[in-house]
This record gives sequence, C-alpha cells and structure tokens, in this order.
Amino acid sequence: MFNSTNVPGKAPRSGEEVTRTPKVSHRPFRYSVYGLCLPRTTPTDSPREIMDVPRYTRLRVLALIVMAIGPLVRASHGEAIAPRGESPRGISREVLVTANVALASLIALSDGYLEKMADSLHIMANDGAVQTGDWEHIKAPFRELAARNVAALNWYAAPDGSYWSVQNGREPGNLAKRAYFPLVLNGQTVIGDLVISTRTGKPVAIVAVPVTRPDGTTIGILGASVYLDKLSALIDRQMGLENTMIFYSFDENDLVALDWDPSLIFFDPSKSADQDVAKVFKEMRAHDRGVVSYRFRGKERTVVFRRSPVTHWWYAFGLTAEGRAPGSRSGNAQ
Repeated sequence: MFNSTNVPGKAPRSGEEVTRTPKVSHRPFRYSVYGLCLPRTTPTDSPREIMDVPRYTRLRVLALIVMAIGPLVRASHGEAIAPRGESPRGISREVLVTANVALASLIALSDGYLEKMADSLHIMANDGAVQTGDWEHIKAPFRELAARNVAALNWYAAPDGSYWSVQNGREPGNLAKRAYFPLVLNGQTVIGDLVISTRTGKPVAIVAVPVTRPDGTTIGILGASVYLDKLSALIDRQMGLENTMIFYSFDENDLVALDWDPSLIFFDPSKSADQDVAKVFKEMRAHDRGVVSYRFRGKERTVVFRRSPVTHWWYAFGLTAEGRAPGSRSGNAQ
C-alpha cells in the first residue's frame, strides 16, 4: 500500500507502447533550480570552458544534502505520509522544503551534465570541420569533446543512419529507425531518450543535435549515448549520500533511467511481481511533484519527487530506513 502528498499538476502519459518517446528540448542557454545554476554556454565558449561542472556547484550540492539528510532521516521513523494538503506526520513543512532542495540538487547535477553535453554538441556542430560532413575532419575535435564530458559513446550520423563513433570509428549498425532520429534531422534537439545502445547493448540516454549548414540543410547528427550506470555512479559519488539515502529517475513509460543501485537501471515496474511498486510509479507519474512512501523488496522508502523540464524524467530523492544493501552503491558497479 502507498499514500502520497502531491502538489496539483497532472503530467500526461504518452501511451502504453514500448517505443520510448524522445525528449525534445528548446531551452535558453541557462539552467537554474533553487538557486543552483550550472553555467550555460555560448558559441564563443571554448571546449575546455564548457566541459566540467564547476567545483563550487558540487560543494553547494553537498552542503544542501547535509541540510536535508538529518531531519528527514529522524522523521522517517514515524508515519511518513499524510492526506492531501497536509504535512506527513513526523515531517514538518520546513523539512519537506529542505528535502526538496536536496532533490533540486540531484536534478541540477543530472540535467546539468546532459545539458552541457548538448551545449558542447551544439557548439561543435557549427565548427568548420564538422560542417564538412567528413568523419576524417570531425573525429579529432570530437575526441577532445568526448574526453571532457560524461562517459558516452560519442557518434556522428549521416542522414541515411550510417554512423561513426569516436571510440570505434565506422560502426556496423544503422540509427535511422530510432524514434529520435527523424526529429533531430528536422532540426530538433533531443535530451534523455532512453534506449539500449545498438553498439554496446548498454542502457543509455540519448543526447543528439542537428548539424545544419547556413542554408538550412541538415547534413548529419552529432550525438552521445550517455551510459546510465556511469552517470549514476558519478552522481552518487558527488552527492556523497549516507547509507540510508537513495535516488532514482524514470521516464513517462516508468522505465528507470538513473539509480543509486545499478541493478535497477531500466527496471520496469509493470513487469515486477510487486504490483504495489507499479501503482507507486503510476501515482508519481500522475503528478509533477510530491512525496510518497512505499515498500520495495521488503524495505520502507520515503521519497520526494519532481518532474524535470529538461529530460521530462521524474526524479526521486529520499531514504530507506533499513539502509542500502551491502555493495549496492553505484560506484561499486564500475
């Protein structure tokens, strides 16, 4: 059984089909949440300037997490959820606000990495070497971009779907049938489409931008298939969470994207034997934000959650009173 306290605001479901709906982004070059700003880039920024999340931002994240952990952990031993419009018993509104700031820090880190990848690709797409459409000219600057961004398969695709990667050169597969592919060819930017990588077989989040010439012709796509296990581990390390603290995110099809436990990446609650979990995900997906308490694999969990305007994933941050299972920290999976 579960209960939830939510802020009104329905989030429509895209449908029941297995195909993942691409996330299309049209945003100004800045992302800020609860005062945490990850600097955005402009076409004049150098690759070195746009690749790294600033150290001061990581320190602010850690400070906010410390603020949130103590009171939420202490309150969790009581009844965590109350009827709509009331604070959960044992958790004051002040604590909920603080926990939501910690959640905002999680979102700022995750979305920040993906947005900075998109910004890097946008800037590179206007470079003269890339405008040639010739992989031999593209691979050198792309290799430098890849080295300064989050772990991913970094690729350039021709309009027919054939593609090359920094890591492997000419790839044997074809990307033309991916749902995001025609959208990017039509000039859109995609951030957060969840797929199994054609090349590696790993779960990845797609970041892709068009390569468009001044006459408006799109000659290709620059993309990154971001490894969700490695991004999860990076965020887990940078947030420095205690053993009772957990985080995860999922898309509009309830497919888990990031998770503190790497074994749960691409977990689909609709296929779980525990249908209470499927109900919890459905409840969260029906709202843009809220707080929910439930049991998963025999452990109590209480999380605050919010939908991201960047990836359109739902992010959850909270606790499990019994603590994480030994060896389950994301970093141990790397």
